[in-house]
Amino acid sequence: MVTDGTDTGGWQAADRQDDDLDRAFGPETASVQTRTMGQRARTWLVIGGSTVLVAGVIALVLGTIIGSVQNGIGGVFPRPDMALDRLDDRLADVPGVTEVRHHRAEKTGFASYDATATITADPSLDAAARTDLVDALSRATDSAGGNGVRVVAIADLGTLEVGVSDSRAVTAKRLVLADTLDHIGGVTAVRCSWERGGTPSDRAADQSITVETPGRGAAVPPIVARVTEETHKVFPGASVEVVAAK
Repeated sequence: MVTDGTDTGGWQAADRQDDDLDRAFGPETASVQTRTMGQRARTWLVIGGSTVLVAGVIALVLGTIIGSVQNGIGGVFPRPDMALDRLDDRLADVPGVTEVRHHRAEKTGFASYDATATITADPSLDAAARTDLVDALSRATDSAGGNGVRVVAIADLGTLEVGVSDSRAVTAKRLVLADTLDHIGGVTAVRCSWERGGTPSDRAADQSITVETPGRGAAVPPIVARVTEETHKVFPGASVEVVAAK
């Protein structure tokens, strides 16, 4: 058999390979469609929208977590409202208590609060009954607090107002001092606590004593001197204020 030297089998193999590529991708490069500007814009719009959506979900989740830590979850984190409810329960059967008013809790840290209440007592209680009552109030604030919440109170005993904290010793000192100042001539009312509107504290220098007197003029300086002397015997460095009786 005479041939011209051309190997037709090689060309046939190449043709079959080209046919396979044509079937897969088309006979020309133009068969691969070029994306238009509109298609590209829609793609970027979808990507951008998805990114914004994911960022929004992350922000929502983080906000929920932070809010939960600040407001409390299931009793693990601070719940000042629940602490004051526990205080109500502790005081339900305490003799002499006539009313308990809750005040807005003050945030003192990332996960800590001061919860304050005003506890009104029967003004006719004698000295011994007042002592027992204030001691019971201190124990109640101690047991009602916890999980980042400190419970404090102002005991309204009529002419005396006494700051109550979980320190029974300091609370008792406030009551004794208030009673002492109440017996000074010219004094008609006494508040013995931390600074009004300030952060509750049991430190001696952080105590704030306010007495009322109807006295005027020359009658006031002797009252100021006596009140200051008696106060600093119990709470060195405490602030003292003498104001006109209402």
